[in-house]
Amino acid sequence: MRRLLGGAAAFAIASTIAFAGLATAAEEPEAPEVMQLPMVLINEVSTMGPNGQLDEAIEIINTTSDQIDLVNWVIKIYNQRNEVIQTIPLTDLTGESIVLAPANNVGSSLVLTGAEFSGTVSTPNVLPVRFLGEEGIPTHGGVAIFGSAAPTAFKIDGVAFSSAVGAAKEGVHAQPENQRTAQLAGSNTRNLLNQDTNNNQRDFSLQERTF
Repeated sequence: MRRLLGGAAAFAIASTIAFAGLATAAEEPEAPEVMQLPMVLINEVSTMGPNGQLDEAIEIINTTSDQIDLVNWVIKIYNQRNEVIQTIPLTDLTGESIVLAPANNVGSSLVLTGAEFSGTVSTPNVLPVRFLGEEGIPTHGGVAIFGSAAPTAFKIDGVAFSSAVGAAKEGVHAQPENQRTAQLAGSNTRNLLNQDTNNNQRDFSLQERTF
């Protein structure tokens, strides 16, 4: 269940976002249009946290009424120059593909956690990852899911945190985290109804981590 920030923490993150968001406000399309959900969505990304740059995680969720076997699926991490810096197979520690339970059931999500992850995960599907480099998931980079590692594979879902990351970006990029939001355990979290309008700025907002 998603938790919204309360009290001083909510005000602090809201103020930070309001100030930083002025530059991209003019890019926001006029009227939201709700699109059909893809099979799997990126639900939440934290690029940093109270423990630093490697206190990070990615959550993906099954939006369908069926099990989904993530065999051959990968997550790609991009830097702010739109370059793939890491490709992560969605397999468990034994090399077997991970199967997501139907939506709204235990096991319908998968959380990839970084080396210094400080949160608590409720799903049984947890994949510890050594994100590469000092920064791990780049603060101004992006994340995308693909059905295979092939260069021509179709992108299932993606979110970017700067305008240059076109390979992961949908519409206008989401607001990147910063040191202030990291200390407040913020993350980029999909909207409450899990809508996917193919616009990162509309679909994601900085909220308190749910993991």
